[in-house]
This record gives sequence, C-alpha cells and structure tokens, in this order.
Amino acid sequence: MDIVQELLQLFEKQLEENIGADRAIVFWYDAQSEERDLAEIEQALNEKGIKVWKLNDHNAFQTKVLLELEDTENSYLIYAPFAKPKDEDNFLLDILLYSGKYGEFQADEIAIMMKELRIDHLAIRPFIEEHWAFFKNKQRVSKFKKLLPNNPNANDVKQTMMAVLCDAKSIHPQELLKSVVAKKGGMSDDNEALMQMGKYLDVNLFFELIEDYFGVSPKEEHRLSHIIETIVYQHVASNIDEGVLHVHYPCSVPNICKVFIDDWLKSDEREILETILLELEQKWNVPQLVETHTYQAFIRCFTFPIIERKVLDALHELLLNETVLVNEWKSILAERRKGYWYQAHFAQEYELLEKILDFYEWKIIFERDDAPKNEQEWFSLYTEKYYRIDQLYRHIYLLYRKGTNLERYEQLIERVTFWYENKYLMTLAAHTDHMLETRLSKQWNIPSVMQQKNFYQHFIRPLLEATRERIFVIISDALRYEIGMELLEEFQQRLNTEVKIIPMQATLPTYTQLGMAALLPGKITGIKEDGTIYVNDFSTKGLQNRNNILQMYEVDSIALKMEDFIQLTKDEGQEYIRGKRVVYLYHDAIDAIGDSSKTEAYTYEAVENALERIKAAVRKLTGTYEAVRIFLTSDHGFLYQTSQVEQFQKAESLKGEIYDGNRRFAIGKNLTVPVGAIKVSLDYLGVDCEAVIAKGLNRFTAGGGLRFVHGGAMPQESIIPLIEYRQIKGKARKTEAERVNVQVALIQKVITSYRFIVPFFQEEKVSPERQPRTLRAAFYRNNERISNEVTITFDSTGEVSERQIEVVFHLLEDRYRMGEICVLRLEDVSGRTTELYAEEEFELKLYSIE
Repeated sequence: MDIVQELLQLFEKQLEENIGADRAIVFWYDAQSEERDLAEIEQALNEKGIKVWKLNDHNAFQTKVLLELEDTENSYLIYAPFAKPKDEDNFLLDILLYSGKYGEFQADEIAIMMKELRIDHLAIRPFIEEHWAFFKNKQRVSKFKKLLPNNPNANDVKQTMMAVLCDAKSIHPQELLKSVVAKKGGMSDDNEALMQMGKYLDVNLFFELIEDYFGVSPKEEHRLSHIIETIVYQHVASNIDEGVLHVHYPCSVPNICKVFIDDWLKSDEREILETILLELEQKWNVPQLVETHTYQAFIRCFTFPIIERKVLDALHELLLNETVLVNEWKSILAERRKGYWYQAHFAQEYELLEKILDFYEWKIIFERDDAPKNEQEWFSLYTEKYYRIDQLYRHIYLLYRKGTNLERYEQLIERVTFWYENKYLMTLAAHTDHMLETRLSKQWNIPSVMQQKNFYQHFIRPLLEATRERIFVIISDALRYEIGMELLEEFQQRLNTEVKIIPMQATLPTYTQLGMAALLPGKITGIKEDGTIYVNDFSTKGLQNRNNILQMYEVDSIALKMEDFIQLTKDEGQEYIRGKRVVYLYHDAIDAIGDSSKTEAYTYEAVENALERIKAAVRKLTGTYEAVRIFLTSDHGFLYQTSQVEQFQKAESLKGEIYDGNRRFAIGKNLTVPVGAIKVSLDYLGVDCEAVIAKGLNRFTAGGGLRFVHGGAMPQESIIPLIEYRQIKGKARKTEAERVNVQVALIQKVITSYRFIVPFFQEEKVSPERQPRTLRAAFYRNNERISNEVTITFDSTGEVSERQIEVVFHLLEDRYRMGEICVLRLEDVSGRTTELYAEEEFELKLYSIE
C-alpha cells in the first residue's frame, strides 16, 4: 500500500468515526519533505475531491480562517513540510484534536517502501533502515523496482542496490562486474561506480560477492584489477601450456571465468573488455613471450590479439617457404575463426591467407597432374578442376587490392602472381598450343562438348515446342567459366530453385561479334569485310538486328539491354514483355571495362560488379516478373594478367585483308602467320574466310589493351558457362531450405569432468539439395545455462569420415548432484529466426566443487 492509499484510508475512517460529518481534515507533519515529490500525491487526492493545503511558518492563522470560516465543506490534507511542533506551540492544535484519532497521518516510510517493493521479509527491514538514504531518491527506487526479483531475500536486495548504483542490466554478478569496469576509472579502486556504491552501501559487499562468485582470492590493494586479472588469467591458462605465462592467479572456478570472458566478448560491452585485454597483454609481457615460443604453444588460446598476429605470421612464413601442411592449417584456421579477435581485427588477413592456402593446395594438384592426353581431357580438366585456380587468384587479388594494412603480404602476393602467370598460365598455354597443333586448329569443335553455336537449337527450341513458359536468356559479355561457377554456387543457396551448369565451347576466335551471333537461332552464313557477321544472311550487328533474327524463329521474342530493363517499373517492364515467349537480355560490364587500356586494370572489380548486377537481375525476373526459367551465358571469356605483359609475349602485327581483330586474333583473308601465332580453320562455321590467333599467352602488338584480352583458344577465353536456372512453383515449392541433419555422436551421454568433448556428426554432405546448418550449442540445467555457448556450422562436402566435428565444452563449477540430468540444447540459427533443433539429455557424474 502506498502513501496515497494510506491517506485515503485515514480520510475514510475519520468520516466513519464522525458519523454525520461531511468532511475530514488530516494533518501530515513531514520532516523528510525535501526528498518527497508532493505533486503526484496532490493530484491523486484532488481526483478524490480532497484538497491539499500547504502549511508554513507564516500562514497558521490563514489556515485556521480557511478551515473554520471560508471553506467548511471540503476535506483537506494539511501538509506541513516540517516536524510536528510541541502542543503548546501548535496554533492549530484544536483542529488537530477534534479531527480525532484518524486526524494525523504518520508515514512509516520504510514499511510503505517495503510494501511498494514487494519485500515481505521483516528481517530485511534493519538493512533498509541502515541504508535509507539510498531509497530516498525516486529514480533509484524506480530502477530498483525493475531489477528486484520476485520474493527477494537480503542478498537480492543488496545486489539490486549494487545494480542500480553501477547502472547494470541485471543483478547477476557477471553484469555487476561488467558495469562497474565500464565506468570512469576502469579497473582502479577509485572507479566511479565504486565511489557511488560507497555513498550508499559498504563497497566490501560488492567485492565479497564478486570474489566469491568468480572464486578469486581476496587482496587488500587494487582489489578490482586483481579480480579482473584473475578472471582473464583463467581464460588464458585454460588454453596454453603451464609455465608459458610468467604470472599466476589462483582461482577455484576457472570455467566460470573462462565462460564469462567468452560471453563478454560476444556482448555489446565487448569494447571495454577489448581495452582491458590490450592493457594486460602489455602488463604481462605477452608480446615478448609470444616471440620466445612457437605458434603451437598458443594455438588454442584466443585471449590476446598478439596471438592472432603470431598465427598469421607463422602461416605467412610457411606459405612463403611453400612448406605449409594444408590440412593441418585448414583445421587451425577453422578453430581460429571462432575467436573474437579474428572477426574484430584480423578477418581481412585471415581471409586472404585462407584463400592463398586454398590456392597453394590447387597449385600442388596442378603440378602433380599429367598433361591432358586429348582435347576432351583438356576441356574436362579445366571445367572440373583448374577453373578454381583462376577463381582463387581473382579473389586473392581483389582481397589484397581492396584490403587495408595488407602491405606485409606484398612479397607473398608477388609469388602467387608469379606462379599464376609464369607457371600455371604458361603450362596451360603449352597444353592449349599442343591441342591446337594436333587437332583443334583444323577442327575446333570438341566431340561430346556442348557448342555455343548450338545453344538456341538445343535448349530454347525444344522448350518453345514443349511448354508455354516464358524463357529469359541473359548474355553477359566476357563472363568466363569460373565466374559462372561462382554464380552457380550462390544460386544453389536460394530456396525453390533448380540450377545446373553446362560448360560450353565458345566459337573461335573468341570475340564479341562472333559469340553473340552464335547464340542466336539460325546458322552463321558469312563475315563481311567490315567485320559484320551474318546469320541466315541477316546482319547481327546491333540490338535491333538481333531482335529481328530472334523473331524470325519465334515471333514473340524480344532483345533488350539488361540494365535498361531491370531499371523499369513493373508496369513499364510488362509493356515490353507482355505476350513474349523469349526475352534476350544483353549485359556488358566486364568487357566494357577490360577492353579499354585506360580501365583494364579494374577488370576484377568489373567482375564483382557484374556478379552483383546479374544476381539483382535474376531476383527481379523471378520476383517481379515471376520468371520460371532463365538461361545465363556469355559470348566469350577472357585472359587477364595483373602484371605487365613481357616483351617475349608480344607477337608481330598481322598483315592481310583483316575484317576484324584485336590483340589475340584477326579474321579475314590472306592473313600472315607471324611467329607466336597459328592459323585456325573456320570450316566448322562454314564461312569463306580465315582466322589467325595468338598462341599461348601472346598478344599482337596492335589494338586494344594488353592485360585483358580475348580472341584466343585458352580455356579462360574459350570455355564459357551456360547456367540453367529454374524457379520451382506450385506443390513442389518448399517453404524453407532443407538443411543437413546433425546428430550427437555419443552412445554413453555421461559427463565425468568439467572439460569434456562432444562429437557431432553431419549426416549428409552439403549439396544443392542440402544446405549447411548452423547450430548454437550449450548445456542447461533447470533452464539455466551451465556451460560455454558454441556456434557450429555444419557445411562439409566431404565423405562420412570428414563430417564429424568435435566441440569442447566447459561446465561451470557448481555443486552438481551425482546422477543429475542436464540437457544439451541445440538451437538452429541458420535462418533469420532462432529455432530449437534438438535436446539431448546427459547424466552428470562428477565430484562437487567444495
């Protein structure tokens, strides 16, 4: 019951006692008026028809006149903001006396406060009386109310006062400690929060609580910093060999400390801890200790940023010396990825070195493989394996170029580039030249390989005959095969899609006009002196001519520029494609940048832009226009070198009747074949002209940029992707992605130590049909977490033996009953919402912590 209710009860009882009276007068002598907000009380009484009159040292006579002459009808609370005077000094004693035994309100502030705060234990009253100054402030009491648990005991009251005074989120010791060290003064004993506690509470109560909870031995001086250092030390000591650190802080509950640091680093207050860890890193001379040990001594420790530097430097050196054990370091990096400093400050460096590690693995594979025996093997080796080297090099180059503070890796990048351009590309070039010389220069088409010039006949025409679906075809200039594979992997993550890729052999020479013509329906019938290519004797030059050719085979066809089309509103776009069966969308992002010597240095950035624009286009086609089937392909690929092209890679310019050409090819009649070039037959196209292409990595000395080229026969130029993207509709549509299943791979689920390992098994490998699953795992007892919390991603594409993950759990020290049951709770955090995935019961069989 609060003060207003107490007052109203007095008025009511006085009226009951004075039968027939129309009003009641209650006096309140309030010696603690300075701490009281009377406005709320006055408003509440006014609403009940009771007036409040404020008595002071000068208006006693005026008060008597008011109550006995001027207003004899209304009830009054006579509020005197001072102590009750002696009877002989009280001018209003007669009114007070005839108001009866219910005429004076005497507030039992403490009792009222305890009722308001729902504190029922009378044993707590002496403590509240002793610390009454704390409860005189309305804001403090308001916060206290919100934080105090139900049915509180004396310790709850003390901890709630601490939480209010240090502005903590809860009364839990962990939150109290985090809030204290966040205040001005940090880990010093003159910390602002400790000073505030000292005004209203014995600060030793705080220290005793925290020391007991974290198992810290008390220390007279620098008590707060000693607590923090002890906790951090446990986090370090649990993961390094004994004796590595030259300090020691005993603790009775190390797991509680370790889990506390892990949780703190995941919280919004992690920047405070980051500062503390940096300070302790220097205080404990960790950089010097790291220098005197190998990285293996710290490989399980995630406490200090200097350890990440040690690990990165070790991997850097091994990669430079080409002595790295790939599988071992993949496991190490998978573990490091779980740490705070990895994501907070070293993600760019780790990502770069992880890509280089993958690159190194493929380097080993490439150098181990034999040369292809025939053109089919040449084609399949690239589409199944070697495209990854081009893809990885592109990623590495972009990460390095766009990253910050990566200068330390300059030499490593130079070595990667040297091997890529002088070993890999040159070896591939030698293989390609051999294929050209033995067969491909005379007959370009590789048997059993999908030909670009057959695209429409093989894919579009059968669909037009079999279905009424609208077919979209996106043709992105210079989208080479490895880029198509990256798109494929991203599209496969989308719900309700069926995606596959068919590698196609582009027409040779591999340049825009010929590739674009090959993707149209009909047959290439000629190449004119101005370079114009004809299909069925019609020019393919320009969008309108391509549109005309499409409509010859399917009248309900249209050719548009992709960027222009996806910028349209839905209504505007519908106007263009209403009733259309085939929609060709032409996209030019990579070739537009790479083909100019002024911008070719930004080729890989253009690839990134092209990927994003194509993904956006597919989203719009499937969303806005409800596209069901989309084909995505290219006119040709490209060859790109980040370093300057050497003189020996430059071939003499071609002579003859040149219809078209660039740094890698010429097409026409009576063409010369300089050293470093080879003539290729165009009989496979049935056209009356000839072509000469540069062999290997050579460039002709005239026309266009040198670093970005296409026109030749290298697999990067001549193998292009055809992605078939199908959106699933109707009953087969899924509401959520099917993800791999995960099981706890234990028969006996018994916990016998405070640090233990739980193996998890991923039942299926990740595939287009089964997406990765990310689980958050922790042990709970009576719905309260009793272990560290671990997030695990199950994304293995390997075989059964490669799909088991072992996770280390640290049980919080407590008094567990022998045979008590706890639960391993697995929560699925793969999607936008968190859902319970599974719960497994474990039996606790360990000795209690005394």
